[in-house]
Amino acid sequence: ADVTQYSALRSPTAFTMALLRFTLLAAGLVLTAAQECDVCHLHYYHKEVSSKEVFGADVKQCREYQSESCCTPKIAKGVSVEGYLYSNGDQTYACPAVSAKCQKFFIEESCFYECDKNLGKWRKHEDCSDAKPNDNGWQIAKMPIKASYCDAWYDACKDDTICADESKSYFDIKNCNARNAKNKNTNGCKKFSDVYTDAEHMCVAMWDNSFTYEKDETKGYTMTFAEGTANPNNLVFTDRDYPATCVNHTVNVTHPHVDEITGERVTAEDAGCAANWHMMPDSGHPMNGTAAKSTFSTSGATAGFSTVAVFAAVLTSAAVMLLA
Repeated sequence: ADVTQYSALRSPTAFTMALLRFTLLAAGLVLTAAQECDVCHLHYYHKEVSSKEVFGADVKQCREYQSESCCTPKIAKGVSVEGYLYSNGDQTYACPAVSAKCQKFFIEESCFYECDKNLGKWRKHEDCSDAKPNDNGWQIAKMPIKASYCDAWYDACKDDTICADESKSYFDIKNCNARNAKNKNTNGCKKFSDVYTDAEHMCVAMWDNSFTYEKDETKGYTMTFAEGTANPNNLVFTDRDYPATCVNHTVNVTHPHVDEITGERVTAEDAGCAANWHMMPDSGHPMNGTAAKSTFSTSGATAGFSTVAVFAAVLTSAAVMLLA
């Protein structure tokens, strides 16, 4: 060992500075290693927490969400299978299948809804109790979508057909198909451009005001992004809090993930989450106040970082005393 370096560390000041550097490095390593996992605040096929997933080669869509997903591989795989997740009813007199370029956007919307944790911020109902009329945990309301995305969607589908009634809602296609079957015709089938006047009208009306047409691209979400890249939607409305946890919906803190094959609970660490994921800012967990950002910003470091914080505080205090 270098004697000069050893002698230098014998100096109180040098030792203190080395101690501080070690403290900051240790804290930095702990925080860097922590994987953010947030509560999935929608409830239908959604997981409890947006943890990591591994989508096999048989899963052709939704792959961009693997690093933090509210959907399982099984649900992602079923997105593009007609009637697998949601049935459109009697197909006897259904409209012709839409073109591949149009269908692409419907698949992306399905992946977006099933897999992206950010939709939970726009949940329509506060307590989402099924006991209340028209109350549920799956609806969203007025989530802003980039105008450019809506424009591309409309352009891809404008010459295709959709079964539509006066509501012009995608959710009424099942009823429209039933009327077609009853009347033994396809009178309900209309061109997209005849049903929707433009891209804004389509994005808003087709999804029953679940989405809005946002011209300010910095304040709008996108329904897809490149696989292997960070989800850009995590940078939109960062100051918007997640809603309260739904009545009768709890999240297992220590084992928030369920193995899709065995059905067994998986620990937070094995699911790729930090052990204290629920106490991290923006986790959306009620133990962190649910309104995670405001709680974290007003109360300082939460218990989620208590070990590192206390460790750093003790060493820093000792260092200050030595310097004094």
